[in-house]
Amino acid sequence: MLYTLLTDSNNFLEPLLDRAQIDRLVGQTSNNTIDDRIELNNAPRSFKDIITEPLNVSFPEGTKEQKGCTIPEIAVFQGRLFLSMRAYNILKTQIEDDGEFLPLNYENGEGFMFTPLRVAEEVDAIDTKLSRKNEWGDLEHLAFNESKVKDWLLFRTKFENYFGLHCQEAVKNAIKTKQLKGLYITPDLGRIFPCEGNEYNQVN
Repeated sequence: MLYTLLTDSNNFLEPLLDRAQIDRLVGQTSNNTIDDRIELNNAPRSFKDIITEPLNVSFPEGTKEQKGCTIPEIAVFQGRLFLSMRAYNILKTQIEDDGEFLPLNYENGEGFMFTPLRVAEEVDAIDTKLSRKNEWGDLEHLAFNESKVKDWLLFRTKFENYFGLHCQEAVKNAIKTKQLKGLYITPDLGRIFPCEGNEYNQVN
């Protein structure tokens, strides 16, 4: 069974990359640099030769609703994963074949950002009969030919512009068993907004 991972933004703060640092490493935003700016380009590509030092990540309280929210151990942002060092140590061996880790620094110490490089379209895994968008291009339903992604623990799809993050049950079980805090995990594939409800496995 497949699941979608969502940041529990009701209880946890969301990661923010340091644009000043990226300006220094890549150059200010322009037609020549936009593909190399990791905060603007969430495509499934490697950044290890571009980001040559640990990324600076913060967790600001952007709104009054976020007051009282805490820093997560694991979070989804822009189709990637923020991982505290504990989360990294728990998930590394499971997901390392499915993407790229970049080291980072944040308020609570060191961690990693994981960019999934597996894309469902590469193995024709989108169920085109069940997956659909509405007239405005918003995702209405997402389904996969699960046998085609059975060897991938974590992956994305171009169909939803690489923003969704989907996993196998083994990843869900590892997150829940070790009680990594910060996510909703739902079998409602392609969902983008977390909400309370029995369909979710909340990890906080």
